Amino acid sequence: MELLGGIQRMEHAIQTPVGDPAFGSRVSHAVAQLKAAFAVHVEQTEGPSGLYAEVVDDAPRLAPYLNTLVGDHRSVWTALDQLEGHLTDEHPPEAVRRDADRLIREVWQHRQRGADLLHEAYETDLGGET
Repeated sequence: MELLGGIQRMEHAIQTPVGDPAFGSRVSHAVAQLKAAFAVHVEQTEGPSGLYAEVVDDAPRLAPYLNTLVGDHRSVWTALDQLEGHLTDEHPPEAVRRDADRLIREVWQHRQRGADLLHEAYETDLGGET
């Protein structure tokens, strides 16, 4: 599953009316899907053969910015775990929706920072660095 699809499923799930008996199960299912998609994303980006290693090889000047993206990964994992916990300990649906909305924004911002970094690495011509 792709990260974008996981985000969209979460957005769709939290649009369920909080009074709908299916709200909790829809959000719970969306959290599970987003966690799976995020796990794939982290696997593809971090590590010695991941995308971030490739960026460091191709554009070493951007290495410090990768720390921010890796930090985002830890933050998103924490938010996913907290949201999952709120679903099992029966937080008010309005609070679950707020937490999910905050998580969605965090993941969107992470994706944008990653896209900006890739653009900087591969589309910016500095003359001499590829």
